[in-house]
Amino acid sequence: MKSMILAVSTALLVTTPALAADMTSPVKATAPEPAPNWDISFGVTGTSDYIFRGMSQTNGHAAIQGYAELSLFDWFYAGAWASSVSFLGSGSAEVDLYAGVRHSWDKLTLDAGFVGYVYPGSDADTSLNFWEVYFKPSYEVTDWLNLAVHLYYTSDYIATKTSGTYLAGLATVTLPDFGPGGMFGWFVSGEFGHQWVDSDTWNDVFLNTLTQTTHYVEVSGYNYWNVGVGFTYKAATLDLRYHGSDLKDEQCFLLSGSQTTCGDRFLGSLTFATSFSDLK
Repeated sequence: MKSMILAVSTALLVTTPALAADMTSPVKATAPEPAPNWDISFGVTGTSDYIFRGMSQTNGHAAIQGYAELSLFDWFYAGAWASSVSFLGSGSAEVDLYAGVRHSWDKLTLDAGFVGYVYPGSDADTSLNFWEVYFKPSYEVTDWLNLAVHLYYTSDYIATKTSGTYLAGLATVTLPDFGPGGMFGWFVSGEFGHQWVDSDTWNDVFLNTLTQTTHYVEVSGYNYWNVGVGFTYKAATLDLRYHGSDLKDEQCFLLSGSQTTCGDRFLGSLTFATSFSDLK
C-alpha cells in the first residue's frame, strides 16, 4: 500500500510486572485468551503532504487520511484507505481498496494481496485508476529490529497500459520507552526502493513549452527513499520524515504531469489508530 502504503511498521516495547510469589495463597497460572476470530482496526491521519514513491499527491499541501480494515481468523483481511489529493484529472480523493492473506509464524510474517487505486470524480479521459498485486514479507530479527521487503507489480501502471514493478527494503528500530512509567515509545525507520517502468512505453516525446521544441525523455525507473523518527503515546503516533528520489524534472513531469511534485522534502504526520479488540 501506499504510502502510508507511509509506504513503514511500528513495534512497541511492552513491560509486564511480575507476579509476586505468595507461599500461603498460591496464584494459579491462567492460559492466555485465544485470539479473536475477527477484528476491525481503524484510524485517521493528518499529514503536511501525501507522498507516493517520491511524488506528492497533494501538490505539496496537507492531506487528511483514514482507513478501516477487517481481519478474519488471523489469516485474511480486507480494507479501505482514503486520502485527499490534488493533481490534474484526479478528482479530490483517492480510495484504495485492498484484500489479502497475512499470517505470522513466530518472528516471520508473510503478507500477499491485491490493491486497487480509485480516484472518484476524476475525468473519464484522464482517469488514473489502476491496480497492483503485492508481497510483503517481514522478519523480527530481535525485539528491537524488524526488517521487511515490499514487492508490487502491475501491468497498468498509473492507467497507462504499461507494466510497473516496485521493490523496496524497509527497516524499523524500536528504541527504549521513556517518560514517566515508560509512557512514550519511539522508533526510527527507513525505506529504500526502486520503481521500474516499461521503458518502451515511457520513452515518450516531451514538449518543451518554453522553446516549442521536442526532445525525448526516457523514464525506465527511479530510486526512492525515506527516513524518519516516530513517537507513540497510546493510540497516537507522531511521525517526522524526510523523502527523496533521483527523478529529474522532466521525468517527474512525464510521470505526474508536474515538475513540482517531486524532489526532496520533509513532512510531519499525526495518526490515531486502534481496533475493536484494543477498546475492550
